[in-house]
Amino acid sequence: MKTLNKVYMIGTPLGNLEDITLRARQHLQDLPHIFAEDTREVSKLLNLLGISLEGKKLHSYSSHNMKEATDFALRVLKESSIGFVSDRGMPSISDPGSYLVQAAREENISVVPVPGPSAVTTIISVSGFSETAFHFVGFLPNSSKERKSLWNSVRHWPVPVCFFESPRRIRESLEEIKNEFPQGRVFLGREMTKQFEEFSLVALDSLNVESVQERGEFTVLLHPGKIETKAEWQNEIHDRLLSDKEWAKKVAEKSQLSASEVYNALQKEKALRK
Repeated sequence: MKTLNKVYMIGTPLGNLEDITLRARQHLQDLPHIFAEDTREVSKLLNLLGISLEGKKLHSYSSHNMKEATDFALRVLKESSIGFVSDRGMPSISDPGSYLVQAAREENISVVPVPGPSAVTTIISVSGFSETAFHFVGFLPNSSKERKSLWNSVRHWPVPVCFFESPRRIRESLEEIKNEFPQGRVFLGREMTKQFEEFSLVALDSLNVESVQERGEFTVLLHPGKIETKAEWQNEIHDRLLSDKEWAKKVAEKSQLSASEVYNALQKEKALRK
């Protein structure tokens, strides 16, 4: 007999407690088991909402214990529905949660969204950027190589790019973006919906990075501006002048092949044409 218990993915306020929905509050009150990215945070939230912890069990579910916590959650689901919350906003968006969702669906357990605040849609709504599409990339990669690859991709996206950044890295990231997209603009959201909420729209060529406060969590919307690109025929000339090994490496990256495989195929073809 299939279980009728469900997983409720519950959106919680970014900061302002009044942003909690009536439905989210009801589920947080009624569900006996709440899985949370940080049990201390959800405990504070429940206390602020006046929801008693009596008879309620809070379970840790973070990126460090997803496998074990998911296995435990599936066992709990045999007896009861559960709720899942991240520290703030909607779960599974640059936060743990998607692994649990996948596991629950594999067991034919219903997963129910309880919509709430989202930092991504919040910043877009007040940015004034008129595009109807955007890219969301979560937190920026730590490695400079991965960030460089991301910026190269952004050059081919004709829409704004949204990402999260910590106060510790915000100046460094903005300096990097300023160098990569001198014709672009950024819309910065800091401490959104909280007491010291701050928004600012800045042209990157005039941005004073040192003036940006290194406090609070940032959500950033980047409009890369006009990107100067070489004409296709100029790129062909560049490729024509590459050495065999350099050309093979470039083709291999595009085709997801090994450079040696492409290089050997090129040498074989050249030998046949002699």
